Amino acid sequence: MKALIAISLLSLLPLHAADKKQETEPRVIVGGQVRAPGPVRFEKKLTLYAAIQSARGANEFGAEKRVKILRNGKATTYDMTDDKQKLTQLEPGDVIEVPQKNILGR
Repeated sequence: MKALIAISLLSLLPLHAADKKQETEPRVIVGGQVRAPGPVRFEKKLTLYAAIQSARGANEFGAEKRVKILRNGKATTYDMTDDKQKLTQLEPGDVIEVPQKNILGR
């Protein structure tokens, strides 16, 4: 019985070590109306569009014309239908919010 418990506990150790590593990696958070909200690993030259696509894109309720980046306590709104704004460079720690469409579907 003790051996079985020890083996079970040992199998959990790598998972815990991976969690610690993930906490120290730079990342951005993508939330709101996306298919897979959560943290996205930050890489050099990560764009707003790429981060949203890493969260499997906006869902059918996502307002792509009003995407917000929260950075250093300030919110800035971007239009993902504008190719230039899609290429906005992100910084580690940015929070991206894809809001819900309004009654007009925007």
